[in-house]
Amino acid sequence: MKAIILSITSDIGKILAKKLGESGYEVFGTYNRTLPSEEYQNIDTFKLNIKEYNSSEYNNWLKAIGEWDLFVSCIGTQEPVGRFTDIDLDKWVEGIAENSTYQIAALINALKYKSRKNIANVIFFAGGGTNSATPCYSAQTLGKISLIKSIELLDHEISDVKFSILGPGWVKTKIHNATLNKKEESGENYYKTVEMMKSKKNFNSIEKVIEDIFKIISLPKELVGGRNFSSVHDQITAQNLKKLKSKDIDFYKLRRKLN
Repeated sequence: MKAIILSITSDIGKILAKKLGESGYEVFGTYNRTLPSEEYQNIDTFKLNIKEYNSSEYNNWLKAIGEWDLFVSCIGTQEPVGRFTDIDLDKWVEGIAENSTYQIAALINALKYKSRKNIANVIFFAGGGTNSATPCYSAQTLGKISLIKSIELLDHEISDVKFSILGPGWVKTKIHNATLNKKEESGENYYKTVEMMKSKKNFNSIEKVIEDIFKIISLPKELVGGRNFSSVHDQITAQNLKKLKSKDIDFYKLRRKLN
């Protein structure tokens, strides 16, 4: 089995690669700024700025990998932090794309090489803002909401791939540096982040996130396909998901409330 991880040098990607390798996957991964260290010496890595999703180099790398069984994108950014009226618009547009369309485009190029023997799995990460407003984080929120809907659309259109998205919750990773470095721009969330950072117990663990990824992979398309899961709040088991589906076929999907 082969797995592709976008941003394999991210905090989650790094541990996910290790767990997948231990589970029998041949792991391939992309990185952007940080060169892979010795821990990646047995992994085929490729330097990719995600905006270059259509480059010949990226497409040739995918072709060389051949048929894959799992595609996970760990890419995400809070930048630019700030209110709509205060942020740099070019950075805002770029932030939305990095959290959304660039990743989807990179996946679409990879889909031509998906496994023909087994149903392949695709997993992205969701973010805040699904159930509430997230002031000062519009680029991240709009990008992640777009990812959630894209997953549903892809799962509907492509029958031999399972597309799912997982909200990791508050995980202690370097993504929060964008907030900690922008005290004025991040508003009330700066103080919340500072308080969260005081104890590891305040965070969901990377190990729990990865455990839930493996759960989603193991379940059938009719239960997990096109759905947005929460690592913190959801019981990801066949029994529970069947129960939810019997009550509402659209559970864990974006819908207009009180429609």
